[in-house]
Amino acid sequence: MAFDINILKRFFEGNYSRKDYIAIREKLFSEEDNREFRELMLSHWVEFDSIRLPDDNVDHILDKLQHKISLEENRAAGRYRFIQVFQRVAAILIFPLLLSFLAYLYFQPEKSEFPEAYAEIQCPMGVRTKFTLPDGTTGFLNSGSTLSYPVGFGKGRQVELTGEAFFDVVHHEKSPFTVKTGKLNVKVLGTSFNVISYPGEATEEIILQTGKIEVLDNTGKTVAELNPDQRLTVNHDDRTAKRSMVISSQYTGWTEGKLIFRNEDMTQVAKRLSRWYNAEIVIADKRLEDFTFYATFVDEPLDEVLKLLAITTPIAYSEEIREVSKDGLYPKRKIVITINPKKINQFK
Repeated sequence: MAFDINILKRFFEGNYSRKDYIAIREKLFSEEDNREFRELMLSHWVEFDSIRLPDDNVDHILDKLQHKISLEENRAAGRYRFIQVFQRVAAILIFPLLLSFLAYLYFQPEKSEFPEAYAEIQCPMGVRTKFTLPDGTTGFLNSGSTLSYPVGFGKGRQVELTGEAFFDVVHHEKSPFTVKTGKLNVKVLGTSFNVISYPGEATEEIILQTGKIEVLDNTGKTVAELNPDQRLTVNHDDRTAKRSMVISSQYTGWTEGKLIFRNEDMTQVAKRLSRWYNAEIVIADKRLEDFTFYATFVDEPLDEVLKLLAITTPIAYSEEIREVSKDGLYPKRKIVITINPKKINQFK
């Protein structure tokens, strides 16, 4: 007797009856030749999904689906069967997406579990973003940064950072908190600290405000341990690590909207301004690298900052004209900083 295609449709749409359910289950677990049922599944696969199965064969999918159902029925004693979860998803995601789910079952390794869910926080260029993690840890992401972490924090508190972030970590003696960057791991218990790790840059920086932290490389080897008001600068090009005493608030003031410079060279000033204002600031004369800058700005626009720079240092600046691209977008602002020959003698 031919299998009723309407039963299969109702099954995936979530509008099936008890009789429909029994019919589907019998087909899945029947020891008889299921050729007709396989061909019916294959026809729906071809109709609703663009993923092609090897040799147009759904046997492995049916085997995996049977295996999944059996495991879930044994584990939950019939209360939370995989087939019921599958149907609830079907009612929401509709038939085509469910076929894609079958493809996932087919292509995943036989012994693998579903991957742990991750959340990601992205901070747009030119702004700051406050965050709170599942364990209560709070912090800020700086311009153009990304933070990802497991939703439940699972067996350990580990986050991955690209860019710059400040963390105020909730203390858990038996559960260290780890920040993983491109090439470093910052391990703490309960601490407040700042991490700078932008892609494409040779150096990474960790500044400790309170508590104590351990910095390790990707092999698990300890690079340094930091105490409050210490900064670690790791240069991956020459493989050096330098620890120095600093005023930590100088590096964490950005969380309060403060841009603080304390005797920083113009190269660093330009780099921080570029990130802060989402602009391209270029030092066109290497002689400017010998000059340092001391100031604090609170939510000042870039034009005002540049004017003050020009007053207190021997610089001149100009902004390149921005031309709209073919797709109607304007590029970011580009500021070129040069020596002001009329003022250079005042700063010798």
